[in-house]
Amino acid sequence: MQVEVLSGTTDTNLQVALTGELDALTAPKLYENLNRLLQEHPNTRKIILNCRGLTYLSSAGAGILLMSIDNLAPKGISLELKDVTPEVYNILDLLGLTKLMPVNHV
Repeated sequence: MQVEVLSGTTDTNLQVALTGELDALTAPKLYENLNRLLQEHPNTRKIILNCRGLTYLSSAGAGILLMSIDNLAPKGISLELKDVTPEVYNILDLLGLTKLMPVNHV
C-alpha cells in the first residue's frame, strides 16, 4: 500500500491518499506513516484519508484505523475517511467503524 500526502493539506488538515490494500502486512506501515506525518505536521487537527485508491480492507486494516482513532482523540486530532468505495464501506459498516468516524463514500 502507498501513502501519499495530497496537495490540499493545510496547517490543521492533513490529507493523505491511500492506494492498494490495507491488510495485515500493510496496516502497521500505515500506522508508522501516520505517526511520521504527524511529526512533520505538528499542528494537524484532522487527518483525512482519501480511500478512492484503496482496493481492500481486512480486519487488521480496520483494527489499525480503530487504534489510530483511539490514539489521536486524546491529542485532539480527528480521523475522517473520504471517497470510500462501496466494497470497503461495507466492511467498515459491518465492523461498526462508520459510527466512530466520518466516512464519506462514493
